[in-house]
Amino acid sequence: MLTPHRRILLLAAVPVIAAATLATAEFTSAFAADEQPAAPRAAASAVPSPAAGSPTATTKPAEGAGTPAATVAPSPAGPAPSATARPKTARPAATGKAPAPLTVQELPNQAKAGWKPIGSPKSRDVAPSSSLNECAAVEGATGWQQQGWASAAKTPAIQDTFTFATPTDADRARQVLNTQLDGCQTALRDAQTKQGRTPDATSSRTATSPAAGAWQYQWTAVPGMSAPGAQTHHVYLAAAGNVLTVLQYSDLTSAGQGNSATPASDADLLTTLAGSLALTR
Repeated sequence: MLTPHRRILLLAAVPVIAAATLATAEFTSAFAADEQPAAPRAAASAVPSPAAGSPTATTKPAEGAGTPAATVAPSPAGPAPSATARPKTARPAATGKAPAPLTVQELPNQAKAGWKPIGSPKSRDVAPSSSLNECAAVEGATGWQQQGWASAAKTPAIQDTFTFATPTDADRARQVLNTQLDGCQTALRDAQTKQGRTPDATSSRTATSPAAGAWQYQWTAVPGMSAPGAQTHHVYLAAAGNVLTVLQYSDLTSAGQGNSATPASDADLLTTLAGSLALTR
């Protein structure tokens, strides 16, 4: 398991709704203007979500180049709303060389989630390996921008955008992340076993395109980077040029949430995410 070296996303350790309020407050402080950043941490913490069904074992689609429309993978188990088109809206200003984050209208399940931004995009210190969640870490980045949002249920969403010295470095990091996320089930079950829990984690890739991919994992999380308890965690990855971006959010059973995504909505979001990078090239 990858261990973060920074306490930026402590909201990722939100165990229940009551604790979620405190975690969101801490997350807000991390984004407060002029606040001294916490001690360097290797990456962006992930935010898992509530269990809802159990997707099948991970399969890895072929990779290519460019950012065409995403294709839909076989549907994982669990209820979820249908995909909806995201309106085109003006993006906030970007930080440094990184493109601006998604708008709230472009975030997943916005109609029900009611996402609200937590401050403005912030630049973070990069490390040789920056942990995203229990399964994956970004390697070799030269810049890092982070934006957070809180849902009406006080659950978090995070977009981490990394810049690299060259497009080759960015694509290499993307391929490493693909492999790590495709193998996430093993990493999660190892974490559960080490803490004496029943290894019930399942993981699957839900949508893909040549330079983007979507995954979800469902498990009874153990303390660490995730809120303990049943949840479904969603991960969206896209790369273009020398930029790589990762969006993550959680559906927590303790917050009364079920799986909020379908393969169709994940493919739609991948197209939006990849498109946001293409606009900056």
